[in-house]
Amino acid sequence: MLKIMKRKLVILSLASLSITMSCKDFVSKDDVSPNEPSVATLGTLLPVIEVSLFSSYTGSLSRNSSMFIQHTAGIAFQSNDYNRYLLTETDISNDWTTLYNAGFVNCNDLIQRAGSANPYYSGIAKISKAMILGIATDCWGDIPNREAGKGQDNLSPKYDSQELVIQDIQTLLSDAISDLKKPQGDNALLPGDDDFIFGGNPQSWIKSAYILKARYANRLSKRDPSGSATLALQYSDSAASYSSGSDMKAIFSSKSNELNQWFAFNSERENYMKMSATLMDTLRSLSDPRLSIYAGKDDNGDYTGVPNGGTSSSNSYLGLKFAAEDAKLPMVTEFEVKFIEAEAALRSGNTSRAKLAYEAAIRTNLTGLGVESADIDAYLAGPAAFNNEASTSELQALIMFQKWIAMFTQPEAWTDWRRTNLPALTPNPDGVLNQIPRRYPTEQRERNNNPNATVISDLTTKVWWDN
Repeated sequence: MLKIMKRKLVILSLASLSITMSCKDFVSKDDVSPNEPSVATLGTLLPVIEVSLFSSYTGSLSRNSSMFIQHTAGIAFQSNDYNRYLLTETDISNDWTTLYNAGFVNCNDLIQRAGSANPYYSGIAKISKAMILGIATDCWGDIPNREAGKGQDNLSPKYDSQELVIQDIQTLLSDAISDLKKPQGDNALLPGDDDFIFGGNPQSWIKSAYILKARYANRLSKRDPSGSATLALQYSDSAASYSSGSDMKAIFSSKSNELNQWFAFNSERENYMKMSATLMDTLRSLSDPRLSIYAGKDDNGDYTGVPNGGTSSSNSYLGLKFAAEDAKLPMVTEFEVKFIEAEAALRSGNTSRAKLAYEAAIRTNLTGLGVESADIDAYLAGPAAFNNEASTSELQALIMFQKWIAMFTQPEAWTDWRRTNLPALTPNPDGVLNQIPRRYPTEQRERNNNPNATVISDLTTKVWWDN
């Protein structure tokens, strides 16, 4: 699959172009080259969308959130600014553009072009759109949604409330599952190598859709503790009915335009970011087997992180498991849904189910990282032990603490911290704010050009689900 990725990426720009023909009265259909299509096909749109997902879930949004929740530390230049919570409305313009111009617009286009004749393409596009809306609303709160992506027909789309956006995410995912459950024969065209993530496997996409439904049900734990738990458990059960080994990961290769984004960033901006002492000291204190997996060795041959507010450049970079040039990065995983199940079960009063799901989450995460079974058993019996006699608040803190460790490199870790305030983190003492950011500011062009934009500049203002 990766062998064709470079060829695919060369034609990705087709999907974002609206091509008009000049002098059309003088050109016959016979003069149109089949190698230069004027309309993007399903097979060219899908790779564009997936690459935009890779960029959004593993690029700067991932790096920034990792600094906020002290998995990593920015020690120089822009990274140090972000580490000190100095994030302006222009700093996030590229992320906003990727989400909407490369992602949202093309998802809408693929959904429309796929229609009822190609439900698998339509289902994948709907899941992708849900993910784009999800990370956008988690970062910005109210966002353009129902009126967005219409080009010249509406240059000032209204901002929908986060509550409505999350409802639409759930609808998109439900519709996608219905599409992907249809018989293969109902499709005029089937996705294959143009689907970098799952190679067109509908079962893997369905499983991911149910995990995402659990994620966004659980997102409402502050707003509706009981109802969100019930739905999260229901969707977790549905995800469990599909085979394991279907984690959704961002795919990269050793080619220069397909590099893992952590690798590319560290290569181009040496000593901008290192591991955080908050995470590294935690792993060391637990004798956690992920210490040497998450991090490379420092200048002294040890595994260390930068202290909160520090700027030392001698500490560890990310390990090759996550930051090699072709390392795959997690976006939607089996261990995440098990952590969601554990949290939701505990919230609903089912401690025994919470324990089983919690242990399964850790085991699945560590197994996927190559940790031996005996070492996992020792870890679960020792520093990660689930004490049935502990209070509910103590058990919630344990679940979220272990999830914070496991969700390394994923923006979801910042969302979990905002939603639960767990684990307890001390803000950067050199920060321009006295607390860790809870959102992004409104993007500059939206503030200047869209009179319907919800304009917020204060990074401490909570989004709707965080209240």
